[in-house]
Amino acid sequence: MRVVCRVSETGSVSKAAAALGVSQPSLTAQLHRIEEAIGGPLFDRGSYGVTPTPLGRHVLRRARAMLVDMDDLLGSSRRYTDGPRTLRLGSLRTVMFGTWMARMEDLMPDREFTTQVDVSSATLTELLAADVLDVVMIGRCDDAHAPPCPPGVREQTMVHPEPYAVALPVGHRLAGRTDISLTDLAEDIWICPPAGKEDGDLASLRDACERLGFTPQFRYYNLDSIEIEQLIGAGRGISLCAPTMRDIPSSVILPLVGHHISWRRVLRFRPESASQEDIDLIHKAFTDTYRTTIAENALHRPWWDSHPDTHPTVIDP
Repeated sequence: MRVVCRVSETGSVSKAAAALGVSQPSLTAQLHRIEEAIGGPLFDRGSYGVTPTPLGRHVLRRARAMLVDMDDLLGSSRRYTDGPRTLRLGSLRTVMFGTWMARMEDLMPDREFTTQVDVSSATLTELLAADVLDVVMIGRCDDAHAPPCPPGVREQTMVHPEPYAVALPVGHRLAGRTDISLTDLAEDIWICPPAGKEDGDLASLRDACERLGFTPQFRYYNLDSIEIEQLIGAGRGISLCAPTMRDIPSSVILPLVGHHISWRRVLRFRPESASQEDIDLIHKAFTDTYRTTIAENALHRPWWDSHPDTHPTVIDP
């Protein structure tokens, strides 16, 4: 059921395989077995990905409802178990993930972890609300567009504000600048974030641009991070990015100034599943990793020292 739902959400077997941490051939074979058991094809395959068949739509409706019940059963059963249990951690996809996990394990040597990485803060928040995860690290835009915090879930801010930067092709007309504003980019094509549930960042960008008198042009949907980087490098468009973004071949990253778009990096957690001590250690591991990553990236960005307004505020636990 989770396989079928993830294929539908991503619109692609390859993207679903990456999200589930399995190979594409393995997931394709599994999907064929599922379709044989169900009795017919669940998806139509085309050059632009997959779309559910009428049978697939029926299965998806039932699968989503059944998964909610299953997750509730698993979550409610845990209160009858004794002793410390594995902490289920979710995270946005980030270049910092491996280093953050290593620091966390050093700070919490007696704790076991399972991890799940996704491109969508909204999806991670839903998994937290369904008691599939105990703690998630997400990035969210301003409150008007951010995925809401579910009832009973707490939020702890680690970085705010985190200003955006813009990734431009190296041949872009503005690539030689030391900074850039949204009004400079009124005629450009924007590449959408990686495929996944809408987190509100595109809506936030659209609102900011429309307040300045233009509507941004979006193109290239349902891409993964590598495909986005390739399109930027090929001169096909531009994209918002965090200051922790690694260097992209054939592109430059410039600070976005004179605007009101920023992110907040937060931990959301279920207090009955993770103690405040656990959360503070996870928080410390993240902010230590964040500072190190920023310092390493600053060496490759000559504008960093002269643009203190682009420096994010890092909050210790």
